[in-house]
This record gives sequence, C-alpha cells and structure tokens, in this order.
Amino acid sequence: MFGRASPNGRTAAIADRLLTAMNAVMNTRIVTTALGLLSLAASVIGVNAGTAQSPDDPRHGSGYEIGLLGDMPYGDTGRAQFPAVIADINRHRLAFSAFDGDLKNGKERCDQFQYDNAARDYASFKDPLVYVPGDNEWTDCDRPSNGSYNPSERLALVRKMFAATPESLGQRKIPLQRQAPNYPENVRWALGGVTYVGVNVTGSDNNAPQFDSTGKQVDGDAAEYTARNAANLAWLDESFAQAKAAHSVAVMIVQQADMWAAADPTPHFADTKRELARLAIDFPGQVVIVNGDSHVLQIDKPLKDAAGTVIQNVTRVQTFGSDQNHWVSATVDPKDPNVFTFHQHVIAANVPTYVKP
Repeated sequence: MFGRASPNGRTAAIADRLLTAMNAVMNTRIVTTALGLLSLAASVIGVNAGTAQSPDDPRHGSGYEIGLLGDMPYGDTGRAQFPAVIADINRHRLAFSAFDGDLKNGKERCDQFQYDNAARDYASFKDPLVYVPGDNEWTDCDRPSNGSYNPSERLALVRKMFAATPESLGQRKIPLQRQAPNYPENVRWALGGVTYVGVNVTGSDNNAPQFDSTGKQVDGDAAEYTARNAANLAWLDESFAQAKAAHSVAVMIVQQADMWAAADPTPHFADTKRELARLAIDFPGQVVIVNGDSHVLQIDKPLKDAAGTVIQNVTRVQTFGSDQNHWVSATVDPKDPNVFTFHQHVIAANVPTYVKP
C-alpha cells in the first residue's frame, strides 16, 4: 500500500493519520504496561502485608508425611537394629517424626550412657524429632534391676537433655511450645492445619502409687503423679482450645502409655481418658491418640463416651517397639475428611528368621 505512487498532499495526510494512530497505540501500551506494573506491585505489597501462608497456617492445603515410633532400642539387639530404622526414616524426608517414649527396655539400668546413646541417636535424624518421655527412662528407674534411681531425678535428667530448648531434636529443627517451667516435656506445635500435642502420660499406671496385698506402697509417687496429672489435663484443655481457635482440622496427641493395656494396671489413666473424651466430643475435626508401651502395631477406636459408645472421630495408633524395630508413617492431608492415612514400614533387615509350626 505504502509503495503505491500518490499526489504529495494526499501522501502527507495519510502520513499524519498513520503517525496519530501509532502514537495512540503506543500510549495504550504504555498505560497498559503501567497498570500491569501497578497491579504487580500491589500484589507484592499484599503478600508483604500478611497474606502469605506459612506451613503452620491452618488454611495451608498441602499434604505432608510424618513418622511415628518409640519403645526402642531395647537391649543389644535393639541397639544393633535401631540405626536401620533411623536410616529408613531419613530416606523419606519427613516433615517431622514423633518418638512416643522408652529409650531403653525396662530391665536395663538407668545409667547415664543410656541417655547419651539416645541423644546421639536422636541427633542422627535428618528431619525434626519430637520426643515424649516413657516410663522406662524415669518412673521405673527405682527398680533394683534399673539401678534403684530416684525417678524424679531421672525425669529431671530427661528434661535437661531432651526438653531444655524451645525446639525439636534432630538435625533440622522446628519450634515447639513447652509447658514451662515445670513440665517442659509437654509440647505443642502445628503444621498444615493440624495441632500436635505431646504429653507425659507414662506406663506403670502413670507413676501413681501401687500397693501390695498388705496395703504397703510398693511403687509410684502420689505427690508427683497428682501434680503432673493436673498439668497434663490443663495442657490438653489449652491445646484443644488453641486448635479450635486456629480452625485446625485435626489434633494428634502423642504419649507413651497404652491406656487400654489388658495386662497392666490402668486406673490412673481414667482422668486422661475422660478429658480426652470430653474434648474430642466438642472438637469438630479428627483426633488421633498415638501411644507406645505395648510394642505391637495397632490401629483402633477404643475411646468411649459416658454411655459406652465409641467416639468415632477418635483413632488410636499404637506403634511398634521392643523386638519389632519398625516405624509408622502418616500421610497428612487437611483436605481429606479423615486427614490421616497410616502406613507401616517394616525394616527387612530387622525381620527375624521364622520357625514354621
């Protein structure tokens, strides 16, 4: 078109109209670009002003995986097998793992090397490890076979070594809330819409006094049990209140004691079970109780209301332990109505040679 011959006046007019059109286009592009830059700047300012979501934000929708284990290592065999458990956990690169107590078996002495070994083991976890005490490292240490230690002194050692900072164990750490100053082993943290709680509820009937047939007290500490039990219940109440305020979709409680053990005394878990039942009934999401103590993997729904009805939003996960040195993972998806999906991880190297019947 522009190559065609035409009179000079007409050519000049066409050139003027073309220049005017090109300027209009350029001005539109400049305005559009400027508006785009303003929009981008506004979005950046909005993020900086607090619209970003951290993994702890209850609206965070991403799934993640956690590890659950405890009651290990037990004796020489356990100490030989535990590194394979840790190595397998490290290969999974978890959000964190929770250890539900018992860093040694109940027959060995509660000497310092046991706690030092545990500290070294826990330091070899690449991802965060949250530790909750078990009875074998404090309440049962008064047994002659355990060295006749003072249980309260052993608990003080546990607190000093494993609960002295506001963060987890492991090479990568996460921040924790602790029930300081008196019960720092009781912990709380949150991730991806779930509130996690660790509480010092141990086997051996929660360190409550035990009596023989003559009425003589043979175990336990009434003052210690009474004070810690009250603190535990208060920590559970506070944790569920925080979970509600944060609109958490689930609460997971980690403790050592199997409160439904058939072979052990359990009357002094009644307060804990009653409070958990009350809190779970009032909570709109899922509740998981993780415990060790009985050493057999079990997933069930043992918590009941006052009428004996199973409270169906509560699931109990009992982890491996003792001579079964394996672990459990949970896939956590806040968008799934059940929130948690559990998987067993049996370590092939730790499986014994079986004898056929």
